[in-house]
Amino acid sequence: MPALDRPHGSRAGPTTGGWCHKREDGCNLTSFRRPEGGLRIDVKANVGAIELTFLGTRGEIKIRSRRHRRHSSLLVHYSHTRVMIDCGADWLGRLRAIAPTAIVLTHAHPDHASGLAEGAPCPVYATKQTLDSLRRYPIRDQHRLSLRKSVTVGGVRFEAFPVRHSIRAPAVGYRVSAGRHSFFYLPDVAELKNVSAALGGIDIYIGDGATMRRSMVRKKKWHLDRARSNHASTGVV
Repeated sequence: MPALDRPHGSRAGPTTGGWCHKREDGCNLTSFRRPEGGLRIDVKANVGAIELTFLGTRGEIKIRSRRHRRHSSLLVHYSHTRVMIDCGADWLGRLRAIAPTAIVLTHAHPDHASGLAEGAPCPVYATKQTLDSLRRYPIRDQHRLSLRKSVTVGGVRFEAFPVRHSIRAPAVGYRVSAGRHSFFYLPDVAELKNVSAALGGIDIYIGDGATMRRSMVRKKKWHLDRARSNHASTGVV
């Protein structure tokens, strides 16, 4: 689940209860109440010409709050392209309201993929391991992603980096680029290898916010592969 917090130095925005954090490089983070496909959305960000909408940031937990209502999902909007990264169970029956042109998955856990249990209205991109785990879902238009090989979807480039999170649902993070700007999206992680290749030169890192200081790794490092799922603190990456 990605971490979202009000950055230091941000100012109140033009909408009620909102705020805006602007940077000279054009990467801005804004919080406000604005509908997206009939759903209230609180936080958006801009990475150059790429618009990011945080559709959800909640993990596989029962607790919900105003900012963490629905399962983790990020909408990447660039020109006419609308790519949805992850689609958890909370998004079942809501996809047509979001109207994605494509869906990209990080892994097959229910809070990231079960929104596809009834199929998808657009192409779905994922690694072979993730697609194999979801073969019971009626996803007609599937596209297999290879690790460390960029794939362009509507002008947006996605490069999958393997991470340690779960042995049962192997996960990846994505380096996403369009034009001169790029960001890295990694909602669930216990360990990210090849950090310099993954994060070098990016504008923004959006990472696992399940815990801010204390690690949630359920096994010691050398037993990590036996654990069902794990989350590192935000200070690890």
